[in-house]
Amino acid sequence: MPATVLTGIVTSAGVMAKTVTMTTYIRHKKYLVHDPENVLSVGEHIQAQACRPLSARKRFTLLQSLGFPAGHGSSHGAISEEERRARNEAALSADQREWMRIEERVRAEARAQRGSRRA
Repeated sequence: MPATVLTGIVTSAGVMAKTVTMTTYIRHKKYLVHDPENVLSVGEHIQAQACRPLSARKRFTLLQSLGFPAGHGSSHGAISEEERRARNEAALSADQREWMRIEERVRAEARAQRGSRRA
């Protein structure tokens, strides 16, 4: 018997590392799906396949991305890294956005220190 394949829409991305929430219209409402490359963003249509349990609630892995529905985002379905990051950041709360900015500053300072040590 083949593994279960579900089709749905990403409703939450960027909250948990390598995990998105997918909403379907059949069976159950929401599933946690493993996104190994962490490339999905909210609104994308995806197909997910059942797999071994990856965590307490994560039982599906990304099979393929079907892109965005017509009229959502860019016209050809593929989006740039900056656009994807902006969409994910827009879905975050103000506290989460501030935390991301702080983390980015810390990373930049660490890179600068590593660069100055090598020079």
